[in-house]
Amino acid sequence: MIEVEVKARAPEDLLKMEDKLVKIGAKRVKKEYQEDLYFNAPHRDFAETDEALRIRKVKDNHSEKIFITYKGAKMDNVSKTREEIEVGVADPVKVADIFKNLSFRPVATVRKNRIIYSLNELVITLDKVEGVGSFMEIEKETEEDGDIEGALNDIFATYSQIGIEEGFERRSYLELMGI
Repeated sequence: MIEVEVKARAPEDLLKMEDKLVKIGAKRVKKEYQEDLYFNAPHRDFAETDEALRIRKVKDNHSEKIFITYKGAKMDNVSKTREEIEVGVADPVKVADIFKNLSFRPVATVRKNRIIYSLNELVITLDKVEGVGSFMEIEKETEEDGDIEGALNDIFATYSQIGIEEGFERRSYLELMGI
């Protein structure tokens, strides 16, 4: 699966951004807390190859879920489009122990409060990231042979609808933290 994603700094208060999303027809899905523990590989530096490997804990009012996610290198110079492979797991401590025993080393934890909206085939998130700031991400998934350009057009058209024309950010939250 290819995740076509564009992130932008939130130019104003997230409540105002929520109002704008509702006005264009987006539906609020849920609010959650995410904690991502990122690892680096023993055989290559993910900071250099632009890859990511993480264990994500997701908590909302009803449950806690755990995922392992691998993100491949970015595929273009405009967005954060990349291959993404994700699988649910039961025990994050055991997964971290497996990674460590294979010489993967933890490098940082990213914590964020996230509000998720949907609009047609788009997932829109409003993130307040500890130590980094507030952001909006708009993403659309496509198959590996899918229409990436069309997905990008949909994403940028949505940003235009809510008045965001600048402040786009290709760096990951890890990079923004200086890691």
